[in-house]
Amino acid sequence: MNFAKVLLQWIALGTLALSWGWSAAFQIGPLGTRHEERLTNESNSTLADIAGRLGVLVKAPVHEEITHLGKWCSVERANLASDTYCSGRDVGFASPYVIYGVRWNDLPPFRLEEGQGNCDYLGRKNVCRNQTIRFSTQPACWYCLFKDAERKAQSKSIVGCNRTANSIQGNLMTRSHFGDLQFLHGMANAADIHPVSTRVQILEWLEFAWKVSSKEIGPQTQLKTIDNPTIKQHFGCTEWTVADLYLLGRQDAGSGLITQIREIAFGSVLHTVQDSFAAAHAEREPHQTAEQCEGTAFTTPARIVEFHAYGSQDGALHDHVDSREAMAADAQQRWPEAVEVTRNLFELHADGAKWADASTYLQCVFTLSDHRRASSPGHAYRRIVSTHER
Repeated sequence: MNFAKVLLQWIALGTLALSWGWSAAFQIGPLGTRHEERLTNESNSTLADIAGRLGVLVKAPVHEEITHLGKWCSVERANLASDTYCSGRDVGFASPYVIYGVRWNDLPPFRLEEGQGNCDYLGRKNVCRNQTIRFSTQPACWYCLFKDAERKAQSKSIVGCNRTANSIQGNLMTRSHFGDLQFLHGMANAADIHPVSTRVQILEWLEFAWKVSSKEIGPQTQLKTIDNPTIKQHFGCTEWTVADLYLLGRQDAGSGLITQIREIAFGSVLHTVQDSFAAAHAEREPHQTAEQCEGTAFTTPARIVEFHAYGSQDGALHDHVDSREAMAADAQQRWPEAVEVTRNLFELHADGAKWADASTYLQCVFTLSDHRRASSPGHAYRRIVSTHER
């Protein structure tokens, strides 16, 4: 989901070149800020080191660039297509904690339940160590689990709570990209879901994350105790706290991350909202409205016609419209809507807006079109099923 895509060449028992697409959003880079790199606090496990040893190939850090632009990184709008200054790893406009949060939706830390670590996608057993898994610290494990879930999601639902006969237990990463948490990326969790249902899930997720960012929900609050239907549905069977969700493995006071969880949660809000402006994630009406969001000084974005579902999408087609080129295509006439909305959210956040105030604007951002329809892969992104798949 992510508008994120990572192309990984994994060298194991020879050279194997691999690439994939998933329910990513605007793409992210594999490298976080240098500050984030230091906070992993694990020897030989930073993404830079992994890139050097394993040959990681990456796409442009589009989410990061949108976020810096939203914090008024210096670039002329007319030059956006060619001026990549604001995509720099440590450009410094948005804080490293906000960037951590923006990346979290695609790369959340997670642990495996008993029996989940025997990933055999690459013909190797026990590639996962019994500790918090991050792309930066266990890349072979992360990749194996990702590809294994991609395959299984073709026939099974990947869930956390609410198991059924046709579902399998997922982890936070696989659920986000292929399962019941795809709303983190502004998408429907499956085909044929009414857009009102998906909109409710997205807004309830944003309510939770915004309330963490505004101190209305504390980091030690257990998710199952929060009065939020979407959080209860997807996390109510766990004992996780808010800190566990966002900072697993580094939720100790010594890491310093927990003191910045407000910024991290705000970053995850930005990711979900930005994703909803990627064409492979949601179809919006062709043009912005000239209307104003009621009760705000902000313009109503183009209304949503359909939330797409990733399951039957062609990964390559999905990734093409999640690229930097797609994001910057209209910059000659106006800032991309993802940038404009990000700027407005930064303004609300800086003003200390509580959810009661922020919700007015976010509901407007996710206004549905009068021509709304149920979720599908989207005609332009539909995967052609080959003969051997039938």
